[in-house]
Amino acid sequence: MKRILSVVSLIFCSLSVMAQLQNANEVTLGEIAKANEKISSIQCPFTRTQQMEGMTKAASSDGSFFYVKPSQLAMVYADGELFVINNDQVAVGKEGKTRNLKATNKHVEDLASTLLACMSGKVATLNGTLKKTDKSAKQIVYTISVDYKMGRSKVTELELKYDKSDLTLSSLKFTEQDGSYTTYELKTKSLNKEIPAEKFITKKNKRDK
Repeated sequence: MKRILSVVSLIFCSLSVMAQLQNANEVTLGEIAKANEKISSIQCPFTRTQQMEGMTKAASSDGSFFYVKPSQLAMVYADGELFVINNDQVAVGKEGKTRNLKATNKHVEDLASTLLACMSGKVATLNGTLKKTDKSAKQIVYTISVDYKMGRSKVTELELKYDKSDLTLSSLKFTEQDGSYTTYELKTKSLNKEIPAEKFITKKNKRDK
């Protein structure tokens, strides 16, 4: 539980999708958004890699990823830890016992909005400045400069990778001012398959009201 809470706190930053991305005149941004209109769901294995200040080497965790448009997303780690967005709820915890964070932290709402915007391909709605675009053989990579306050530190850069084969998100990286980062990589994606509703069910613990 402490691990997932630390990860969530890492990205509790003011991520707003109210303003459009500056310098976002790339034709491919529109192509990505249009292609993702045809995507109703994504499920796949994923890996989270985290490097924080004071760590001698990066730590990795694996799990299963589920997304249903427009507002359901779940990351289920191999050890049972959960991060779930279910419409108006955002929760962390373990299966059968989760803590709803959205009601108590505005930044969680902003985080959820940003994650869902990236999953739906709506890069141009993010608040920041498009710094660089790299079109490699297999991916389109967007580097976005941001200034998201996060406690005593801040997130200064987002890196988004979209597969050229289907223009869906394959990687999302948050980089902090001190060089710390968290990366989520989606692997072997299965598109437009039915995902059971119970994947997004959150159960309150005694601390929730």
